[in-house]
Amino acid sequence: MYTSISHTAPAETRKTEYLLRYGGRAILLYAFSLIFKSFDHTFVSDLSMTNFRGQVFSLFFVVFGLLVWDGAVGVARKTEQFFAGSSIKRRLILMCGVLLLYGMFIALMFGFFYGSFDILFFNRYEAWESFVHMSYDLHIGILLFYLMILAFNGIVVYYTAWKEYQLQTERLLRENIQAQYDALRHQIDPHFFFNSLSVLSNLVYKSADLSADYIVQLAKTYRYILDKKFENLVSVGTELDFLEAYLFLISIRHQQSIRFEVEIDEHTRNQGMVPPATLQLLVENAIKHNRFSAQHPLVISITHNGEELAVGNPLRRKANTGASSGIGLSNIEKRYRLLTGKGIHVSQADDRFTVTIPIIYSI
Repeated sequence: MYTSISHTAPAETRKTEYLLRYGGRAILLYAFSLIFKSFDHTFVSDLSMTNFRGQVFSLFFVVFGLLVWDGAVGVARKTEQFFAGSSIKRRLILMCGVLLLYGMFIALMFGFFYGSFDILFFNRYEAWESFVHMSYDLHIGILLFYLMILAFNGIVVYYTAWKEYQLQTERLLRENIQAQYDALRHQIDPHFFFNSLSVLSNLVYKSADLSADYIVQLAKTYRYILDKKFENLVSVGTELDFLEAYLFLISIRHQQSIRFEVEIDEHTRNQGMVPPATLQLLVENAIKHNRFSAQHPLVISITHNGEELAVGNPLRRKANTGASSGIGLSNIEKRYRLLTGKGIHVSQADDRFTVTIPIIYSI
């Protein structure tokens, strides 16, 4: 049953597309035939819009026009394929030339077939006489209407191609942004892991019990990174839970030298969102670049301010911190730019350093 449905649906869709396409073309050609008959052409005398012969002329015009229309599309496609290696300008000139020759041929064929048709069914010779004497009204008129149809089709094709180009450009832009974001996000994994191993290498010589606890908490924090690896955003509450496990690792190494103050309301915790590991990177950045001790602990605060989170700490720069790896603030800035088009705000006063990040409620 499912197989039958899966095959029938596309067939019905194609059938509808064909009906709409050729139905629209037939209506347009019929309108052209009425316009064509409204002019004073010697070969269409007594072709009124209401009499039987006039309606037969319109029917012939529509059927012939549909064949010509498809033929023009096929000629254009074959010409494009044949001259695919040429420059765009040369292809355009050749395309116009080939379609113009095709139009002249079509004008002759219309005169021949309609003249023969008019003699056979109505015993009228006006159209045949116009064809034989290369009447301006007949051949130039048909050629002009062919060019009008071709121009209309070109506008439709151009518009369709333009919309497709827009969609493709937008799709490529999204894919490019996602690829850039993934590259930035994947930088966090080895950065965090290798820093943690460095801490653990120092702990194993001090206390086996602390090392075991550290490994358990390290597994929890790294599990978070693995679980959120393919997510662009997480809730503020989820990020704070991860940060709490991370702070346990920090407290084992630094004891009372680092303190944390978190003031964020429940609405922000549940509804607000941030890129994964954002707060952890900011806390790690503060620890990396500032001096602290048990007598002068580093107090890192995370507060909610309107639609932003502010992560701040006293400014006590270390004398020799070495060159920055570029992963911290730069990574967060780029991720926010790619996700929302907005960046982060970094303020530095004489005695305080603060990074303000937007809270994302929807994208």
